[in-house]
Amino acid sequence: MGEDKEQALLAELDADDWNTVRDAVEVAGDWLRARRINDRFRAEIAARFVRLAGHTKWQVRKALAHAMLFLRHDSFLATIGSLVDDENAWVREAARKTLRRRENLTRADIGGNDQDDATLDLLSSLEARHGPRARRTASRIADQLHHRFVREAYHEISRIIAPLDAFLLNLANELETADGVSDRVRLSCTRAQVRVRLITEFLDNLRAFTTDEPTVFATEGLYPLLQEAIDLSTGQEAGGGIDIRLELFAPLTLEASRSRLLQAFINIIANAIEACSGKASDSTIMVVAQAEGQNHIRITIADNGCGMNEEAVKDCLLLYSTGKKSGMGFGLPLAKRVIEIGHRGTLSLESQIGIGTTVTIILPVEQLRLED
Repeated sequence: MGEDKEQALLAELDADDWNTVRDAVEVAGDWLRARRINDRFRAEIAARFVRLAGHTKWQVRKALAHAMLFLRHDSFLATIGSLVDDENAWVREAARKTLRRRENLTRADIGGNDQDDATLDLLSSLEARHGPRARRTASRIADQLHHRFVREAYHEISRIIAPLDAFLLNLANELETADGVSDRVRLSCTRAQVRVRLITEFLDNLRAFTTDEPTVFATEGLYPLLQEAIDLSTGQEAGGGIDIRLELFAPLTLEASRSRLLQAFINIIANAIEACSGKASDSTIMVVAQAEGQNHIRITIADNGCGMNEEAVKDCLLLYSTGKKSGMGFGLPLAKRVIEIGHRGTLSLESQIGIGTTVTIILPVEQLRLED
């Protein structure tokens, strides 16, 4: 993409003539879809999109609602949120459609789509030839096949975990009355029970995740949620010696599914701990939360661990892809899905080898209602 073309498009997005602006918005949407732009230019487009959400012409706002689909930027939530509540019914419907299709985009990202969202292109082609019902049917069949695989894995793991949980419970009861048992042994048993319960909760969330059960939201305090995630992530010696700091600039609350969001935070923090585990000293993880305007919250989880190259950053968000010696590649992809699909937020990741990794999460304070 030449710089002259980029500047020409930005000028058209800033034009006074609304027809020119609408056409430029559509072109920008095409460029975003093809991923033909760099991060700097994407930020320039995002800034224009934020402003154009308040354009006087509904035709421009409607075009913007469609173009927003492939905007991978922190401003997505704020912009699409204003369009969902637009005074014009055509704009509202376009924005709601984009939000629903955004779920498919997240699934494509998690599923390992590295060919310009080929899955979404196939679905769009199917819709163009056979209508929206065919698109929904194909997407539903693909989800069912994937869910069947995950459910079978769930049952196999549960067959191992259930008797282990019962054994640990019996062991803990016997240790309570046994003589000569050290506190260290009792503590080890308690820790093992905690970890098994965590695995069980993870499996339960995974099962609910794959059966598309409705997410139940309640107002939650963010500080206790993050603090519990930190405590559970550092429940073993692996977290010892790592300085984990939690900073909130004000008391923050949000609508959330507590157990699912907790699991997402645990997955991210656990990854940060593992990234720092190889350092000799001065390992630090910063968890910072602050208001992002009036309607959103920004959470960053930054570590100064080993870091990753560009290819590893892409891979770590793909389901079943992992660079670890152990693990199934569930952690970050599940966190991304919980945040982006389950809570209509955004999750992005930046990393440099030898410097560390920063995960940025933006969540709405209140969940967007798509129903009319």
